[in-house]
Amino acid sequence: MKKNLIQSLPEPFNFYRIVLESDHLHFGLWKEDDADMTLEEAQENMFRSLLKYFPEAPAKILDVGCGLGLSAYDLAEKGYEIRAISPSPALIAYAEHCYVHKNLSFHVAGFLDEDHPVFQKEFYDLVLSQESLQYISPLSGFFQKARYLLKEKGKIIISDEVCKDISIKNRTAVHLVKDIISSLSEAGFRITGRQEVGEQVVRTTDHIIQRFEQKRQQILQTVNRENTETELDFFLKGWKEQKIWYENRQMEYHIIAAQKDNISVKPYEQGDEHRILDMFNKVFGTNRTMDHWYWKFRDNPYGRFKIAETVTGNNELAAHFCGYPVPFYYSSGPEHSECIIFHGGDTMTHPDFRHVGRGKTSILSRAAVYFYNKFCMDVIPFIYGFNTGNIRKFGERFLDYRYLPQIPFHVLDVRDFRFTPSVFHRFINVYSIEAVREISPEYDTFFQKTAPDYGTLIKRDAAYLKWRYPDCPDRIHKMYAVRRLGKLVGWGVFVQKKDSLIWGDALFDRKYPQAPAFLLNHLVHYEFPDTEKITGWFSPVPSWWGAILQDNGFQITEEPNRLAPVFTIFDNRFSLEYFERYFYYTMGDSDLF
Repeated sequence: MKKNLIQSLPEPFNFYRIVLESDHLHFGLWKEDDADMTLEEAQENMFRSLLKYFPEAPAKILDVGCGLGLSAYDLAEKGYEIRAISPSPALIAYAEHCYVHKNLSFHVAGFLDEDHPVFQKEFYDLVLSQESLQYISPLSGFFQKARYLLKEKGKIIISDEVCKDISIKNRTAVHLVKDIISSLSEAGFRITGRQEVGEQVVRTTDHIIQRFEQKRQQILQTVNRENTETELDFFLKGWKEQKIWYENRQMEYHIIAAQKDNISVKPYEQGDEHRILDMFNKVFGTNRTMDHWYWKFRDNPYGRFKIAETVTGNNELAAHFCGYPVPFYYSSGPEHSECIIFHGGDTMTHPDFRHVGRGKTSILSRAAVYFYNKFCMDVIPFIYGFNTGNIRKFGERFLDYRYLPQIPFHVLDVRDFRFTPSVFHRFINVYSIEAVREISPEYDTFFQKTAPDYGTLIKRDAAYLKWRYPDCPDRIHKMYAVRRLGKLVGWGVFVQKKDSLIWGDALFDRKYPQAPAFLLNHLVHYEFPDTEKITGWFSPVPSWWGAILQDNGFQITEEPNRLAPVFTIFDNRFSLEYFERYFYYTMGDSDLF
């Protein structure tokens, strides 16, 4: 009878049942200290490892994609009330024949079916998806349905393969891990446990490949269908490909436990800007305008609305995490590359919700994790910003922040300014200074010429400069160009603040180290004669630029707010050491200027 049941199973379930000595159809989880474990023992170990996330029995569980029924039966034996579903009548027939228990019922149903009785008037303490999520799409439908079926504070457990490399996504049904995390958050689930166990399950691929090859003839004789050999070769090839993906870390295996929650995370929707702006002004005690918000997030030529919002069940805004795209230039020897990155900013939690969750379960952490998965992974290489000491420890522990040393704060007492032009320059008017009112294509050429001397920096070409300064609705920036015999050799951007001048941005041709002095001399004598002090952020690199500043009388002191550059890195081409060695930044690269 059982042989007939095996013969009736669809591929590849019939193949697995022949080569396995158990009715578990999932991956094995190997113990590091037990090299002699069999595949079946490892499969049982995987099943037992999930139990720590289960509610106490008796709890009502929906087993989604129950396979041959063994896991559902084992849970029934432990006192749980189980409803087990599969869209395959043959699989359910096998399970009903082999596994009978008073606490257990099997049903032919797909999870997204609407009219099956198992989804009507029945609610569950736990939805279990053990290697079945990869067969269900869209993810949003799965998680919304699970939320509906779960009781208050009900749980969901996912044990499945995940795709980590978008380049292979079109070759596998396995979901991208970033899509799983994003969809969980949007559906109102709080992740309570997460294990990445790819290294502990990869041996499953070796065992399955070996058994397919060893029992090839037995499979062909037992199944005995017209296309059995073709199908077997297809699945064997797939397992060999999976093995490579695991070894290359393109595919992983995750165990994720999450709880139904009254907090969800979602992307920006039209109209949300009003409550976002209200919260920003309340949290930071400022008066940002709507025009400024639109300029930064809606009218940004490099990307729009990269915003994560944590909201309550009443749709109240509780926390906010966002970034705005900027162009990035980085060189490697004689070659250079360009891409889009995000400047992270407006990280905030409404005061009424700061007590909700702690650490990784805080609503700010949930917004950050969602933002990384929704907008960053496989899209940008890193996100950067500038943080104060108040959020530093929290960011390092829970938001994957990595910091460079504190910003070198450059201060020039105008009385110490040393302007000593050469004799030649005293008599020949070589340099001229002009206020910049229009950003021309000349600035593109200038950036391409000077950027290699800076190494790695925000791409300060004409398009970026136009958006960043003249188009900014704050109307506070004053940009000046330095020319030598009519040729552009440098520029600087300034903001006046009482008797101080903030030097927020600069780019100069290193061949003309005198040019910055001519600019400063012009500013303090003709544009801002009441200035007593010039301050600015300038990174330690490149060293030649720091030497020019020092030669002009700038002193380095502690940044008043103890700000430091911070990065969250998604691409292994970059590292904190790389940024410390090559990244040129100014205050203009922040949202504080």
